[in-house]
Amino acid sequence: MRDLQDLPVPTARVLLRAALTDTPLPWNLLGLAVRRNHAERDVTRNRAALIKLVLTSQPNGEEYDMVQLQPDHPEPAYHCGRLLAVLEQIQRAAIGRNISATIVDRFYGTASTAPASVFGRLVGGAQPHLSKLRRDRPRAGYALQKRVEEIMAALPAFPHTLDLKQQGLFALGYYHQRAHDRAQARATRAAATEVDADS
Repeated sequence: MRDLQDLPVPTARVLLRAALTDTPLPWNLLGLAVRRNHAERDVTRNRAALIKLVLTSQPNGEEYDMVQLQPDHPEPAYHCGRLLAVLEQIQRAAIGRNISATIVDRFYGTASTAPASVFGRLVGGAQPHLSKLRRDRPRAGYALQKRVEEIMAALPAFPHTLDLKQQGLFALGYYHQRAHDRAQARATRAAATEVDADS
């Protein structure tokens, strides 16, 4: 969750015991990480790692490696997390960095527990932003529109509620999509810099 020295002693003991005895991590660790995500409206790298560790340590744990973005993941909860990350990216691209409260600040808790109650409104609210981007920055606008469509294709319907495991998968989907998008942006900037240097 944080650096090892910052972990509460009982949590560090549980992690050590599970590692030494090769036993599944308790679900309450997942609950702690999920609650912290809700409180901070963010998924940190360390919490994503803990969530992945809890899920993959279970007897019938995740078959997917869960290290990076999984576009073919079978769980709708995972894709709901991905969708929230892309909708946030659309909002930031259209409005800029000076947003007092992003959709994640306002809706992370509801989106990660009761997606059906909020995602219709969030997707609808993204349409004016996408229109603006397609007009002002066509490449970005169409790329983000395509990403939304790809994720929506993996979602036959928004789930009404998500249990604890699904909330963990939601967090991983959100984290993986953001990490993937940031890596792509860095690669694009690096390629543009190389082109400029060669000119």
